[in-house]
Amino acid sequence: MKRWVMACCIGLGFYGCGGVKYIDPSAQGYVSAGLDFNDLARASSLSVDSLLQSAFVKRLGDEVQVLVISDFINDTMQKIDMNQIARRVARSLRESGKFALSVAMSGSGEREDVMIQRSHQARGNQDYRQSTTIAQGNLIAPSYSLSGKVVQRNSSVEGKQRVDYYFLLSLVDLKSGLVVWDHEVNISKIAPSSRSSSW
Repeated sequence: MKRWVMACCIGLGFYGCGGVKYIDPSAQGYVSAGLDFNDLARASSLSVDSLLQSAFVKRLGDEVQVLVISDFINDTMQKIDMNQIARRVARSLRESGKFALSVAMSGSGEREDVMIQRSHQARGNQDYRQSTTIAQGNLIAPSYSLSGKVVQRNSSVEGKQRVDYYFLLSLVDLKSGLVVWDHEVNISKIAPSSRSSSW
């Protein structure tokens, strides 16, 4: 009986009314000096909107362009999953119908799908029925490369801490090496120095 009571108490500690609750992602009442879900979602959305409304995309026509994710750099004092940010942006671009994402190659902002190369290594391997292997010349090379960077700069303003974040994205034409689009979203916060840890 005592063990059962103890188990119930432990369970209530995890699942009971201990102050744990869900937060509405759009709520403004819970703001930190660091980058949070709202900041990253807003910066990603503004950047995607900028690209899709750009003169460059309007000139593309109806043909879907193949995109590869290059390096996404975290230049902040926080641990940020840059792959998650890159995927969020790439997902929105895919859903627009203008771009397709290749994971046959990538920079630091994405993980290559290792099974692509491994499946191609089955070609010529007598352990595999060759009629089921992938023939040469089927991989589609990307036309554009998407890269990004998140930068943090801290400064002191009248005894408070100001934190400025810069969310930078650029798209490069891999054939010419030219930047065909870039965008910057600035996020600034100010908080009491004693409570404003942003890392």
